[in-house]
Amino acid sequence: MIAAAAAAWGTWSLFFRPAEARGGVDAPLEVFVVFGVILITTAPLAIRDRPGVRRPLAAWALLGLQGVFDAANALLFFWAMQRTTLAVAVLTHYLAPVLVSLGAPMIVGERVGRRAWAALGSALVGLVVLLEPWRSGGPVLGAGAWLGAGSAVFFACSLLAAKRLGRHFAPTEILAWHMPTALIAILPFVSRGSLSAPPGAWALIGLAGLGPGAIAGVLFIRGLARTPANRAATLLLLEPVVAVIVGVAVFDERLRPAAALGGALVLIAAAAVITER
Repeated sequence: MIAAAAAAWGTWSLFFRPAEARGGVDAPLEVFVVFGVILITTAPLAIRDRPGVRRPLAAWALLGLQGVFDAANALLFFWAMQRTTLAVAVLTHYLAPVLVSLGAPMIVGERVGRRAWAALGSALVGLVVLLEPWRSGGPVLGAGAWLGAGSAVFFACSLLAAKRLGRHFAPTEILAWHMPTALIAILPFVSRGSLSAPPGAWALIGLAGLGPGAIAGVLFIRGLARTPANRAATLLLLEPVVAVIVGVAVFDERLRPAAALGGALVLIAAAAVITER
């Protein structure tokens, strides 16, 4: 389920690029609409799945804080892509699996084995080879890289918070009820000009919120409940692999042999994680 969700997240460009081509669309609007669709579509599932027990106030507070983590992760990542190359933005953002593996023993009490560390190392090396940041034009370091690293921190915090919240909430509750605080955190960054985007752009972003947003979100949060956090984070490295494949297949982007080798390393790491007992 986590691998399927990561693959679905690799298809964001199928929705966002055509929407942006219609004009009037910016990153905060995309994030706000996607999160709003997720809340609307998953709230009925959360109401249905709620356990008939009281949850501590601290758990609800952490659920609200997770929404802020998610909002900060999404905004920082999109801003990183605007300030630096896509390769550098993605590579710094995907420092998150390392942070999750380091934090999992302390926050959720999960032991990280040698095989998991080896798979994570293989996946990160494969990601570097896949994206080839040394071939990209523009600034390689600077504010964009720091924004990408910041998104990695908040992404790791969000994933570990979701894992800890699984002790008190159903998976669909975690997905749905952290969205209100996320939407509140994003709202100040949505420009008034973007609200006049053409209907076709709104429709595409709404579809993104339903497919890679809500459906993939449900798959991920249900899979996370059954999977150690560090394995889940490593499997999420499938997202940039699928994104590159989409770029080649749909947008006529070129894939060099070295990049194909990097993608293979990520897939091998994912297979090692999935098949580990």
